[in-house]
Amino acid sequence: MTKLILATESFPYGKGERTFILPEIERLRKYFDITIVSHASRSQMKEGIPEKLPENIKVVCLERPQLSVFDKVRALISIFTDRDGRLEIREILQGKSEKRARFYQSLAFYAQSRSDQKKLRQSGILSGEEPVIYYAFWYTYFCYSMIREKRRYPNVHVVTRTHGVDLYHERVPGGRQPFRHQMEKQLDAILFACEYGAGYYAACAKDKQTSADKLHVCKLGIEGAGRQMPVGRSEEWELLSCSNVLPLKRIHLIIDGLAQIQKAKIHWTHIGDGSELADMERYAAEKLKDKDNIRYTFTGFLKDVHAYYQHNQVDCFITTSATEGGCPVSIQEAMSCGIPVIGTDVGGITEMIKDNGILLSAEPDQDEVAGAILGVMTQERHDLEEMKAAAYRRWKEEFDINKSFEKVLKTLQSCLSDK
Repeated sequence: MTKLILATESFPYGKGERTFILPEIERLRKYFDITIVSHASRSQMKEGIPEKLPENIKVVCLERPQLSVFDKVRALISIFTDRDGRLEIREILQGKSEKRARFYQSLAFYAQSRSDQKKLRQSGILSGEEPVIYYAFWYTYFCYSMIREKRRYPNVHVVTRTHGVDLYHERVPGGRQPFRHQMEKQLDAILFACEYGAGYYAACAKDKQTSADKLHVCKLGIEGAGRQMPVGRSEEWELLSCSNVLPLKRIHLIIDGLAQIQKAKIHWTHIGDGSELADMERYAAEKLKDKDNIRYTFTGFLKDVHAYYQHNQVDCFITTSATEGGCPVSIQEAMSCGIPVIGTDVGGITEMIKDNGILLSAEPDQDEVAGAILGVMTQERHDLEEMKAAAYRRWKEEFDINKSFEKVLKTLQSCLSDK
């Protein structure tokens, strides 16, 4: 079997990447000999691997770089003598703004890559004899470190995914993703989680000389939740949201929308935790305190969202996120149960909602959110059943992992046949 090195931010440690990576690993291991290179922090590694990995999966830990002053000084000297570094500096100087912030961003990225490259070489996972696919789950410093190391190993093929924080310029200090053109020249393929991301990259990030054939939309699919949600029979409507409780998720908009609804009985449940959880609990308590028709529950983090769908009625799923790099797994999970979806017109969400729910504007106000909730609630039974069927059908056609994986596998295998 061809060796595949899967480079992750922290997986199999931590919980952030698990939902996305495990389904692919279960299928990739039938075709490749897999070694996971994890860049988990020391504290994450101390906590151990949360659950058993599939058989014959090897794990190598290259701890996330902690740069010393000496590391930074060496990187500062090297970036001016390195061909990639000089190209990076030239591109920054040609920009119109944020030159200092962009240089510091690129210097930190460069220093992290150098540190990771050294650890990668010391790990001995590259022999230089047989073909190897290095599959970076993020288009970040450890992808660049492998590209640098690839120059010593002609049989290594490098593929990366890119999602949000590692894709959109506006997500990083200085408004520019570092070392993109240096990396894409050496990459065999760049995988995007949605059409919007691929279009953004082609328009705003890709070097004009780089072939568009390197860009592939390979959506992150999921296993179905295993239950088709019936039409609710209770007078109380079950509304669900699921996300980290962070500013960009704009959970307050759901609360504001619910506060506008006067008579309809609704029980809203939010799954997820995060830095704003306590604030949102206080906000909901204040905003909805006089609403006898509205109940709400914050569950915090749930390890198994599928189990929630198995044991609870959900009539509608809602997200008011300000931005999305791809097609959110939370929406996919709801769609796999045949649940109508309300979501904002941002990122990959736009591609997910057509006849299976209501698409909000990118910047909805409380009245628009309330109107969308009531819009789904007041559907005639036949129309609601059509909406539910459309939700399941869209998941089955576009986000069923068994279908989406076929494209990932084809792209990876094509790297070997092209050279």
